[in-house]
Amino acid sequence: MIPIRSTIKTEIIPYVNYALLAANVVVFAYTFSLTGEALEMFYQTHGIVPSKITALEAYGFLGRTAKYFSSMFIHENWLHLAGNLVFLYIFGNAIEDLLGHARYLLFYLVCGLIAVFIQVALNSHSAVPVIGASGAISGVLGAYMLFFPRSRILTLFIVLVFVYFVRIRAYLFIIFWFAVQFLTGIGYIGDAGTEGLWAHMSGFACGAIAGGSFLYTQGYRSKKYKAGYGTGWYREND
Repeated sequence: MIPIRSTIKTEIIPYVNYALLAANVVVFAYTFSLTGEALEMFYQTHGIVPSKITALEAYGFLGRTAKYFSSMFIHENWLHLAGNLVFLYIFGNAIEDLLGHARYLLFYLVCGLIAVFIQVALNSHSAVPVIGASGAISGVLGAYMLFFPRSRILTLFIVLVFVYFVRIRAYLFIIFWFAVQFLTGIGYIGDAGTEGLWAHMSGFACGAIAGGSFLYTQGYRSKKYKAGYGTGWYREND
């Protein structure tokens, strides 16, 4: 089940979302040029190794903080990258339109940082680097679920050799996605994979909470009606 596009039309050019997409691609292009020990050293240096990051004497405050940010832009392989960027492109544009450029960037980083922190806390003895934008992008999905659950997502289904394109409600798509992350993540407690599956869940919850908090500030309340927040779920012309 692969999302293709959303029915939500944005009113602004999502510069921040495009910049985040580009940053992830640039970092991956650099890591793609590395091999063997050089690549592993890059993961160790710029990703987060839970067993090291929780040993406070291992890094200074600035060093630990930098790793939390840098780890969000590193991906293990092209499939990891492509999966994250498809979701970020489809769902992130609408959230940036809703929150505004600066608030969206802050929202994205907050979700990512909290997701990584929880992933590290659940796997504090692991020596496997935690990398990826999954937590931050899950936050985007959490906000989308809150504001645009009734929008439709054009989705690609592949069943054996058959290909189907179906429009399904966003809340159904995201519920299915969340269930997959939950069932997969249960088996990863105490064993942090580089994609940090538990980061998906914590990022999602953070996105729903932070998205609502960021929207309900002076100057942004009128946009809640565009999203349907506070007046019922977003409705489109069926």
